[in-house]
Amino acid sequence: MTVDDRGFPLDLAGPPQRIISLVPSLTETLVDLGVEDRIVGLTKFCIHPDHLRRERTRVGGTKGVRVDVILDLQPDLVIANIEENDAQDIMALEIAGVPCWVCNVRTVERAFRLLADLGELVGAAERGREMEAEARRIWESGRETAPSLDLRIAYAVWRNPWMWAGSDAYIQSVLRWWGWSPWPEDTRYPELDLDAVRQAGVDEVFLPSEPFPFKAAHKAECEGLDARLVDGEMFSWYGSRMLHVPRYIASEWSAD
Repeated sequence: MTVDDRGFPLDLAGPPQRIISLVPSLTETLVDLGVEDRIVGLTKFCIHPDHLRRERTRVGGTKGVRVDVILDLQPDLVIANIEENDAQDIMALEIAGVPCWVCNVRTVERAFRLLADLGELVGAAERGREMEAEARRIWESGRETAPSLDLRIAYAVWRNPWMWAGSDAYIQSVLRWWGWSPWPEDTRYPELDLDAVRQAGVDEVFLPSEPFPFKAAHKAECEGLDARLVDGEMFSWYGSRMLHVPRYIASEWSAD
């Protein structure tokens, strides 16, 4: 028996054979754990690996998933996230008798442990432990050799209205790990206009590629602020995508 991040016990008869992932970063992780053949459904935002969206049933977005489609697929496990998925959808699935494992990833430390936890959950415990150990090793060694990044950073997650990664978001934990000082101190994803960012004395604004697809043209809206386009997956995707982060940090900031 395992317990998810809600504290809910999950008693599976054995390794799940029909898995639906409602979390894009964990869909990719399941593939890297070696259980791609057991994934029967995913969201339209599960873009890695690209071929999987063409070969498996899409059950909607991360919000407002098609519960009826999921039930038709007869999964023996649905993987979800407290922040990315609607609690009502998960409740509907559990009432229908579908086992749901729901994670809550707010820190880099939890993200490390998640690799092993997910591996154990799907019957790939050894591979999961190896991935956790590798992620810890390269993040720790990468931080030791990373250039000085002691800047106050505002990380945008949306535009119109402008929204920012708050103090309890995984994104801010990643920023702190690599030496940045993230702003704001508000929790969740506060709506704050660009004037508030200017008044806060932020050194740089990060405009990520997702969830809102910021482009070069959006930098002009940050008049009076230094703004940089960044790969959103490197800051917001926990799971096996973490294995690519140290190289990205080193390549993007080594010349700064």
